[in-house]
Amino acid sequence: MGLGAWPGAGFQVGHVQARSVYTLEVITSVDSELWKERTPVHLSAGVGTALRPLGILRVIGRANYAYDLYLGVRFGPALTFLQNATRAEKNRQFSLFLDPYIRYTVSIGRQPVFFEIGSQRPSFRFGLWVAL
Repeated sequence: MGLGAWPGAGFQVGHVQARSVYTLEVITSVDSELWKERTPVHLSAGVGTALRPLGILRVIGRANYAYDLYLGVRFGPALTFLQNATRAEKNRQFSLFLDPYIRYTVSIGRQPVFFEIGSQRPSFRFGLWVAL
């Protein structure tokens, strides 16, 4: 779970199944631009996968890094809600997204944290990984 920033401010919650070389992910994001007059709310849900290049080195026994790097992509539906939306805005309410991203993870103490940059809003994301 994490927070996001730019172009809006929001949060994301998801499930990441980390394997040694790749991940499988399901992520839901909500963000808004509270400073805009009609305050749009953006909701998206995506599925995806990421390659872990440092995981390849770990598998062949060449590295034991305290951090990790992910190169991934997610896709899925997105909805935008506006107050007093016009008919044209209601027709554009639904969209599909493709979100290539880069994620960096590191443990601070015993808590894994992540920093992520992607194309889907919010574009800058950071947060904690909570094991369930």
